[in-house]
Amino acid sequence: MKILHLLLFPLQGSGSGVYTDQLAETLTRRGHQVRVLCCDHTVPERPYPVTTLLFNSGTNQGYALDFNFPAFTTHPASPTTTFGTLTEAQRTAYLTAFRTAIVQEVTAHPPDLVHVHHGWVIAPLVAELQLPYLISLHGTEYLGFFQYPWYQPWALRGLRGARLVLAHTEADRETALLAYGLEPERVQVLPGGVDTTIFRPQPVDKAAVLGEYGIAATGQPVILYGGKLTPIKGVDSLLQAAQQYEASAAHPLTLIAGDGALRAELEQQARAGGLQAVHFLGHQPRDQMIRLFNLADVAVMPSRTESFPLVAMEAAACGTPLVASAVGGLREIVRAPWGRLVPPDDPSALAAALLTVIQAGRAAAVRQAAAAYAAQHFNWETTVDQIEALYGRCRQVASL
Repeated sequence: MKILHLLLFPLQGSGSGVYTDQLAETLTRRGHQVRVLCCDHTVPERPYPVTTLLFNSGTNQGYALDFNFPAFTTHPASPTTTFGTLTEAQRTAYLTAFRTAIVQEVTAHPPDLVHVHHGWVIAPLVAELQLPYLISLHGTEYLGFFQYPWYQPWALRGLRGARLVLAHTEADRETALLAYGLEPERVQVLPGGVDTTIFRPQPVDKAAVLGEYGIAATGQPVILYGGKLTPIKGVDSLLQAAQQYEASAAHPLTLIAGDGALRAELEQQARAGGLQAVHFLGHQPRDQMIRLFNLADVAVMPSRTESFPLVAMEAAACGTPLVASAVGGLREIVRAPWGRLVPPDDPSALAAALLTVIQAGRAAAVRQAAAAYAAQHFNWETTVDQIEALYGRCRQVASL
């Protein structure tokens, strides 16, 4: 099958980018003719063809648009530009550039099917060309829908023209039905997955990895947060919890692997709170996150809302216990004995749960249970099997 993937963001740095990259690579390996149209500051080298709409990062050259690409909240490669900060002229330029790129792409390489990532402003451009397409919801477009009302007509036009809309969780499906007024039969739940041949338990030299960040390994347990530094992720609540658990006998280290618009504010909060064992590592590449998961005693997701919790699946696949907020998709994924759920915005409950997991030690049985659960329920190859079946269904609908 000839499949074109359309993505608002680069192939790395966000959950939807990683998902699209992994999906395109797997489908290519399975014999499909896959192409991707995305945005970035440079053209990525991937094992499948990539057409890239280049934006201005302030340091690159040869860009098509003289501003950075917008995100719904933040992106490591575009930490301050959102869809809400674009001027009217920039919005017009953005849509025009994507429309031109899509027309050129489908003219040169006519696809059997277009897979659009995010129910946002790219999909109606595909609808204009009367191409069969489906949409994967990644959650953050829901935030954009209500925060940036100028885009709502575009988002609805794209969503309502799709043959199928894929939601990663039941919570996402219910949100889509209520917010967008979609017909129930067109919204399919398709759980995400993680490559458990890459994200897996493995030995790590804890002292050496911590030393790369200038952190001395003194035997303290490690709490790991991985994700964006935006209000919905609740890292401010984690720092409040840290004021409680740092005072405990365990005195754990807290590693914050991520970046975003709130980084400076959160660093100031940590200083003002007198936190001595909190370390901001910045955005980390995939291979480094695997090492960090494997050295951590517990991972934490203190989110206020969460759609497709890729980090939760990655932590479990690495055999890392997880403490997370009882919100959104996390309620569908996190399970005992390797996972614990706590109320969002409750620093005391978060601190207590983290200390409970730490005090239980790096129990081999718990870590094995996490990895086994991920292998059974988050298997990436099974996810792609289901996607291929839905592609076939989408094409059948398109031919009616």
